[in-house]
Amino acid sequence: MSRTKRSFAVTKIAADGTRDTRAGQVEVEEPLEIRAGGQSVATLMRTPGHDVELAHGLLLARGLISRVDDVVTARYCEGAIGGENTYNLLDVQLARPAAPRFIDPIPGDACGISSEQRVRELAASLDVRPEFAAVAPDAIFAAPALLAAHRTRDLPTAVAGDVGRQDLVAVNAVHKIAGHVLLDAVASPTIALDARVTFEIVRAAAAAGAAAVVTTAGVTSMAVELARATNTVLVGEVTPERFSVYAGAETL
Repeated sequence: MSRTKRSFAVTKIAADGTRDTRAGQVEVEEPLEIRAGGQSVATLMRTPGHDVELAHGLLLARGLISRVDDVVTARYCEGAIGGENTYNLLDVQLARPAAPRFIDPIPGDACGISSEQRVRELAASLDVRPEFAAVAPDAIFAAPALLAAHRTRDLPTAVAGDVGRQDLVAVNAVHKIAGHVLLDAVASPTIALDARVTFEIVRAAAAAGAAAVVTTAGVTSMAVELARATNTVLVGEVTPERFSVYAGAETL
């Protein structure tokens, strides 16, 4: 059985009131729990596939690992449904075990915290670039066609080089790319995507050493702040005719 599609009876209703019920397929959404040191560090909804890359990218972005050698093994654990493996629980053994803890994007303490302070704290913890990298405008203009070539399903798509990943959630697709970059030691890629760039997406890209994040959609304010603090070129609203540069304009 495919783990990316499920069939349901779907009724289509036309403007004239006619109905047609037949089998239809939808994208599969399943939970993935990631454990490290026997403790759960994340449970997220995702499109099954490339889960090891997703885990590496997520752990990298959240600061639990910094290089590929920090992960000794990553393997699925058997689920409890009839003794069969559900492939929804991934156990990661870290080379340097520590109390697994994820840092929320915006901590919810009683006193609150400003976005500027959060960006400064995160930028200080990342191995960021000393300066913005040069990115060719032609490469940016090529992003829509590149994304279209890798969009095999109607899902958010992220592409780095000749590798494309998709997921129900855009940041998961970027985490998969970040995991691929880490596992295959790809140097300083430009990550292109077709979804709004958020703080979490820039965090994953910066942690993976990406030179630039390019999207055909928009960006958020905290994405801009973090991109500028980490010297990550950030480009949005890319069409074949124009694009907007939010960070690193002087390098284009």
